[in-house]
Order: sequence, then C-alpha cells, then structure tokens
Amino acid sequence: MRRYELVDRRDIRLVTDAPVPVPGPLEVLVRVRACTVCNRSDLAYYHYYGLRDHCAQGCYGHEIAGVVEAVGPGVTRVAPGRRVFVRTPLTTGYAEFALAREISVGALPDAVPFEQGAILQLLPLAVHATRGVRLGDRVAVLGQGPVGLMALRMAALRGASHITAVDLDDWRLQRSARFGADATRRVDGSTEQLLGTGAEFDVAIDAVGTPTTFNAGVGLVRQNGLVVMLGTHHVDTRVTVDLVAWERKGLRVHSSAEPLDAARAQALQTAERLARTKELFLPELLTHTYALEELPRAMEQLSASRALYPDAGPAPYDGPPRETLKVAIVP
Repeated sequence: MRRYELVDRRDIRLVTDAPVPVPGPLEVLVRVRACTVCNRSDLAYYHYYGLRDHCAQGCYGHEIAGVVEAVGPGVTRVAPGRRVFVRTPLTTGYAEFALAREISVGALPDAVPFEQGAILQLLPLAVHATRGVRLGDRVAVLGQGPVGLMALRMAALRGASHITAVDLDDWRLQRSARFGADATRRVDGSTEQLLGTGAEFDVAIDAVGTPTTFNAGVGLVRQNGLVVMLGTHHVDTRVTVDLVAWERKGLRVHSSAEPLDAARAQALQTAERLARTKELFLPELLTHTYALEELPRAMEQLSASRALYPDAGPAPYDGPPRETLKVAIVP
C-alpha cells in the first residue's frame, strides 16, 4: 500500500510498497478514505521532529475517516463494511490503510462525507474539554482554529449564556458567530489585549496552547473560575505561571485529554450521537482537499502559522494560515 512516513524534520516520504497492517486482538483495520491534517500535532511533529522528544512518539496523521476492512479477535462493536471515524489510531492515516483500537473507533453516519467525517476526531476532545461548562456560564474561547470552533460549538450546546470568541484573524472570527459566538474580540497576541477588562468569564478555554494564551485565561476568569487547556503545548512545552494569582483566585483547571479508557469511550459515544445531528457545521470547517501525493503541499500551506514558533520569539507570520481551517488528504 501507499503510506507517507515522517522520517526527519520537515522530511516526509511516500512509500509505495508498505505492508498492510494486520489487526490484533481488539483492533480494527480501516481503509482510509480521508485523513485531515492536525493543525497543531501533525505540524509540530513535522517541524520539531528530533528537537522535541514527543514529536517522534505521537501518531503523525491521526484524524481518520474510512471503512472497516477487517477486525481482530474480540471486536464486537464494528464489522467490515462499517463507515467509521477514528479518535486516535495506532498507525498513520496518511496511507491507504490504518490500524486502530476498537475503543477509538466511532460510527460515521452515511450523510457525512469522509472528508468531513475525519474532522470528527476533534469532537471527543471538545466534548471532554467543555465538560466543566455549566448552563448559563460566560465562556471565552481563545483561538478560532478548528478545535477552538468545535469547543465553541460544544459550549453553546451545553447552554453557555454568552460566548466570546478571541483570535488574531478576522476571517476566522467571522465564522465564530455561525458556531455560536455572541461576541468576537480581535487581538494582536499581547497579554494586555487578550485580557480586555479582565475577570469577565466563568470559563476560559485556551484552544491555542501558548504561554500567553494560557496565562491570559487566568486573568479572564472570575474568582473560582475554570481555565481549560485544550490547545497543545507542543512548541513551548514548559509554561511559567503565577501561582500567587492562581491561589488568590482559587482557580480550577483541567485539560482536554481523556486519560482513562472509560472517559475516552464516553466522549466518543457523545461524539457519535452529535455526528447524527446537524449541529456541528462540519462543511464550514473543511476548507481544502488534496490527494495523498499532495501531502507535502498541504503541510506547506498549513505551515504559514505563527503558532509553530516559540511564543516569545520572532516569527515570519503574524497569525494563522490565510483562509484555512481543515485540510483533508484523500488516498
């Protein structure tokens, strides 16, 4: 089969005779019909392979939709021929086939195209990240990339009374209202602009994953407010915080990760139910589609991003890639 492999920093190579994986116990083999590029993890692995240890440990190409080709012993939830999306695979989705654990596979409705279905990998993250949003909460979502927009949508569905979308880019902020934002705030990335008047919100969701956005969340929430770590700190892996400020406010914090299989399964089941509705606006998240052989071109397009550079350092870009959200790769 054809498969792309990340072999070095900014070096991906197409292998045309890779072996098709064989599913083991409780594993599923998926014929990949689309794999969307993760705007943070995949790009960080691509740019920091060899410079950050974790960039050689994650799965490069993990947002998959396709059809079950075969199942291993003990699999009962899915069967060959079933349309699925994958939360986290065992092998890359930039290939004709990918392997996944049964617990990471969700049912994909017939009405959802594969290119859009691959984006559903973000949904369990957004479900888990917004678990602390309560009816009537005032919520700020910092970052209006794909995962930020998905979190914004989930906060709206959970009953937030007012949601403010924050981003560097006007084009992305224009889409925030469709996803449920009541107000938008365009910023230049400085802490002062991010804070606004301060202490306005019950919940601040950092969907960017930089020291600036994470610490801005502390200033944005009220006493005993909640700060959510949804964006991944792949570039600035060590973040300094003011513990006195945290103590004085008595803040709560949680991440979007599902550390246990039970939490992962629950979030995936919620995502399956939501995928059957028309509440997610997946067509508006998908902006580009490329053939598998064009993956290098897609990586370059998405690489025009300020988020790929250390927060305190210089960068050739002042925001996200122009008019780009999700990019799908189709074998």
